Amino acid sequence: MTDPSMMPPPPAKTDEPGVLDDLLEIFASPAQVFARRAKGGGGLAFIVVSLVLGGLLYSGKNVMEPIMEAQMRKGMATAQAQNPRMTAEQMEAGIAMQKKLMPVFMVLGAPIALFGLGLMVWIVAKVFGAAVNFGFSMVIASLAYVPRVIGAIITDIQGLMMSDTSHLVNPSQLSIGPARFLDPATSSELVLAVATRFDLLTIWVTVLVGVAYASGGKLDRNKAIAAAVTLWVLGGLFPLYGALQAG
Repeated sequence: MTDPSMMPPPPAKTDEPGVLDDLLEIFASPAQVFARRAKGGGGLAFIVVSLVLGGLLYSGKNVMEPIMEAQMRKGMATAQAQNPRMTAEQMEAGIAMQKKLMPVFMVLGAPIALFGLGLMVWIVAKVFGAAVNFGFSMVIASLAYVPRVIGAIITDIQGLMMSDTSHLVNPSQLSIGPARFLDPATSSELVLAVATRFDLLTIWVTVLVGVAYASGGKLDRNKAIAAAVTLWVLGGLFPLYGALQAG
């Protein structure tokens, strides 16, 4: 019989990094995180980021509600201009209904935004030949969206510091970028939409996606940069279209 003392020791077990490790390391070692998750795992990040971001947006509703209501009224005014038969009572009823659903929009907005970003990440990856399947694209979107969590915390802090939030009428007023310094009353919707794309958090998210394309998607640096810029441009088409519709 073999002497047990002569047997080689069993290999030491290494703990697989979890979602908390990913969320923390994404700030310092994003390339390492995305390279690791390209091999599998990390799907829990979608749920965690959605829940945390949705909760933060809801907790900061005193900041977001006046902005959302102002946007609703602007949209209703546009609809009334296109349909003169719409009465003021009908417009107020529509706004009242949307205000009741506002908390739902805040909570569900996070997972919807993550899914939309993940879908765009996947489409752009296909165009540029990145090794990114649909599941990994959702992981990329979730981890790249972590800066938005920081942004939501900043928004909540701003809300605590404001005694009156009635002056907030446009999301650009909360932007961490050039759009913050533009007056929504005198600036066109198109200018605000373009300026908002240069928000620090938006650029941060875009850079993280570019890192993911390179480290996890196996694109060379130039292609990864081009893919990330393409994603940034595509992401701006929706607000630009809305701005054009608003006139």
